[in-house]
Amino acid sequence: MKRVHIKKDESVESALLLVISKLSIDQPEESLKLLAMCAKDDIPKMSVLNYALNIVEGRSNLS
Repeated sequence: MKRVHIKKDESVESALLLVISKLSIDQPEESLKLLAMCAKDDIPKMSVLNYALNIVEGRSNLS
C-alpha cells in the first residue's frame, strides 16, 4: 500500500469521508469513532485520517 501526502484541508476531509463511508459497511463502530474524532476541534483532521488509514491497513493485513 502506498501512502501519499495530502496538503489541502478539503482533500483531507474528502479522504476522511471516503474512508469513513467504506468502514461503515464492515466496521460501523470504527466509523462512528472516526466521526466523533472529526467533530472534536482539538484533533487535527490529518491525524484522524492517519488513524483511519491504519485501521484500513490493519484490516487488509488480516485478509
